[in-house]
Amino acid sequence: HEIDSGRTSSVAHNILGFDSSGTVVNKMGHDGRLDWPQICTDASKVVTFIDLAGHEKYLKTTVFGLTGTAPHFAMLMIGSNAGIVGMTKEHLGLALALQVPVYICITKIDMCPPNVLAATLKLLGKILKSPGCRKIPMMIKSADDVVVAASNFVSERICPIFQVSNVTGEGIDFVKMFLNMLKPPLSGDAAAPVDYQIDESYSVPGVGTVVA
Repeated sequence: HEIDSGRTSSVAHNILGFDSSGTVVNKMGHDGRLDWPQICTDASKVVTFIDLAGHEKYLKTTVFGLTGTAPHFAMLMIGSNAGIVGMTKEHLGLALALQVPVYICITKIDMCPPNVLAATLKLLGKILKSPGCRKIPMMIKSADDVVVAASNFVSERICPIFQVSNVTGEGIDFVKMFLNMLKPPLSGDAAAPVDYQIDESYSVPGVGTVVA
């Protein structure tokens, strides 16, 4: 369904590994898929991505993903050519309500007219500065900006904004650098009993209850 429609309708996971020098270690396996065990072996830091649905039809799935997986940070994707739509505000509102720090990626800048991109950025800044958000938008234009943003991101006031193109690769290195520098907030007691999150449960004949 997702390949046919181009819409994410489920909660999907992926990982990105960095070595000690900040280089991405992700490599494809023999079957053309990411080799997770090898990535975890080679990496000194592993970032887990939880891909959630953007379409309004699957809003419940997105809410479940944000509440059930308890992410440290949220990456809000905005198509520069489409601009800020209703679901953009909904997803931003969800992250704010759950007190999840948000950073924003403006995508497809290679195919967006400059005036449309400028209008999108202007509206985005207005929304972030509004009384409901009270964020400080920070445009990422250099490696120094990345360092400042990553160092102050846990305060939840800074909202870094990246402009990227998957076609030309512009801005992608800044995002990778930012992800490598991010540190998850310290919470909980390491000595406390482990909690396991259960998404679903099944009753299998002859086996019994199976949880996933």
